[in-house]
This record gives sequence, C-alpha cells and structure tokens, in this order.
Amino acid sequence: MIPPGFIQELLSRADIVDVVGRHVQLKKAGINHKGLCPFHGEKSPSFIVSPSRQTYHCFGCGAHGNAVGFLMEHAGLSFPDAVRDRRSSTGWRYRKTTARRPSANAPPRRSSARRR
Repeated sequence: MIPPGFIQELLSRADIVDVVGRHVQLKKAGINHKGLCPFHGEKSPSFIVSPSRQTYHCFGCGAHGNAVGFLMEHAGLSFPDAVRDRRSSTGWRYRKTTARRPSANAPPRRSSARRR
C-alpha cells in the first residue's frame, strides 16, 4: 500500500504542466494553461491546467484531476504505475518501509504486564 503522505509529497514535486504538456499542446492563458481536451473531440480549447493548484479540468466533458489521475485516465496506467512514473520523472527516491511480521516458528510474545 502506498502511504497517503507519500502521494501528497509526490504531487507537490510533480509539475502538472509538464505532465499534461507531454500529451497535450498547451498555451499560457493568464495564470493557467489551456489546450484541447484529450478526452473528447473539440475545436476550441476548454481544457485548463492550473499550475498553482496542480490540477486539470475540462469545461467541455468535466474531466478533472491531478498529475497521477491524468496519467491513469489518458495513458491507461494503473495507480501504482502512474505513481512510479511520477516518482521516476521527479528523480525522487522513496525508501519503502514495511512492518516486521513475526515468523510462524517464533515463540509468542510475553506481555510486559505482571500476571496475578
């Protein structure tokens, strides 16, 4: 399982304009970027990418989300694969920690409470 804190940190490091810009031609429009929506056919741009919020939204079809969601929906990646893609492109190393499980042959743990 991928910890939620890891996802938030990863999304803060990812630039959604770069992620979406690899698949959609974007033009600067004020503080946002605008382009043709990759999820439906359109002739005038209604697809907005907001670098300040790190989100995308299409006013034509309603598609919206973050960098990981875009990769899942547009590139057809699974959630873990989209996270791996973002992690590898940001160059961020994540050390996976796992809880140690007692082995089947280990004796049962003794309680530190005194028995009466």
